[in-house]
Amino acid sequence: MDDIKHNATLVGDILLTGSQGQSHEDYQFALNCAYLAKRQADTTYNSVIQPGRWTDYFTDVLWSHGWNRDHQPIEHVQTQFNGSVRQVWFQIASPLLSREQVTGVDQGLAKMERDVELLKKIKGTSGKPFDFKVIPLSYNANGDLELVISNIRFIKSSLNTSYFFWDVSQSMTQLDVVARKVVISRRVMDARRLSVRKALDGLKFNFDAIPI
Repeated sequence: MDDIKHNATLVGDILLTGSQGQSHEDYQFALNCAYLAKRQADTTYNSVIQPGRWTDYFTDVLWSHGWNRDHQPIEHVQTQFNGSVRQVWFQIASPLLSREQVTGVDQGLAKMERDVELLKKIKGTSGKPFDFKVIPLSYNANGDLELVISNIRFIKSSLNTSYFFWDVSQSMTQLDVVARKVVISRRVMDARRLSVRKALDGLKFNFDAIPI
């Protein structure tokens, strides 16, 4: 399988971003796992109301497909927030993130912000309370595949800009961030590819997957 540079997919309200040098096969495996985990987590918890429980359940589904969930979640709540969401997210999640993951997120968000029709699909531009998930992918030094599941939630948001992720100028917004890392080894991933594909057979999804 050929290696590819950064790519990204909007899976409902999840931005799954790739890493330079990854294979198409590995990215598709992570994407398939995200489909399954989002579908089950969404039917169990409302991520706007219970972002922590939603993130834990999402992680549990990944675990059922071979991912290691030993890393504890990082949680942050900031009331009366204004400023750069990206900067806060990076500061909170930086212990879990590689440089490749940060680059992948930056590139994915930049592509989204250039696409007006795509932005309309993001409920956060409506000015209502909302949450948005960012899941960057990368490899660690052992060649294992890593995902950092980040749930970013705004409460009492009065956002009035299309650039939903970068800056908030109204101090009436509360910002919550939950981040958790999962890891899967090459051996386990290779053993699980077929079962993950089969798990998708016949399933219906109430969200779209849009390559960006």
